[in-house]
Amino acid sequence: MNRAVPWSEAALVAVACWAVSGLGYTASAVLNEPQLSVAPLVGAGLVQWFWARHRSWPAGVAAGLVGAAVLFALVDILRPELGRYVADALAAGAAATVSVAVLALVGRLRGRRHAAAR
Repeated sequence: MNRAVPWSEAALVAVACWAVSGLGYTASAVLNEPQLSVAPLVGAGLVQWFWARHRSWPAGVAAGLVGAAVLFALVDILRPELGRYVADALAAGAAATVSVAVLALVGRLRGRRHAAAR
């Protein structure tokens, strides 16, 4: 369970997050429901994946903090220019991608450090 994330798996999870984000915000726009946010759904999916497959707590905490910072920063930057639906979809997808990348990188760095210490 506490193993490094293969890059192929990280890419697949990032693509799935972009798909959920895009489809979710498209449905919100079609239904004209701006109060529905898909970001918690994307985040819950990432947490479930982390819990089921990669329980490296330092990597998970780093991924969560960096992902949240990217999400909030991009929402603030993109909303005035792109509108709520497009900005939120792009911010959620980008934050999920960065979060997955941080999880993979920190997990690999920790694994190398522990292997070198043995």
